[in-house]
Amino acid sequence: MKAIFCNCFIALFLFFASVSSANSHNGAPSRINPGQDENTGAFEEEVLIKSAVEDLYIKGLESRNFDMITEICIPQTLLMSADKEGKLHVTTLERWSKRFDPENPPFKHLDSCIVKIDREGSAAQVKISFLVDSEQLVTDFLHMLKIEGKWRIVNIIDY
Repeated sequence: MKAIFCNCFIALFLFFASVSSANSHNGAPSRINPGQDENTGAFEEEVLIKSAVEDLYIKGLESRNFDMITEICIPQTLLMSADKEGKLHVTTLERWSKRFDPENPPFKHLDSCIVKIDREGSAAQVKISFLVDSEQLVTDFLHMLKIEGKWRIVNIIDY
């Protein structure tokens, strides 16, 4: 199943690379984001976001290491979801950390695929698909800001 998620990422990468290549060969003007560091292009920023999410958020979930998750999240991060009846559930990072039990994880195996990174300037949204124990599909939407040179999670919406 992990191979499917990896193939998902590779397909998305190839698609965006071909679109980018086609635009550059058609004489389309390059887009410059206001406030973007001239030395760091959009692609490099997406690589930084992807690395931060994989190295801290995803690995933190997989290894049940909450310290990794708190490193990428700001202390005020909120986790939000709606149940089947549409009732909103909001959990603070502090409350999540107290229920985060590495000895009793809610899953045995977790596969993941970053489906999309949507970034504009210092704000980004990352969509991640998780396959829990090879049967349950879960999607996280991470809302991120670049704060003091690091990409940090400010909000998580869980579906």
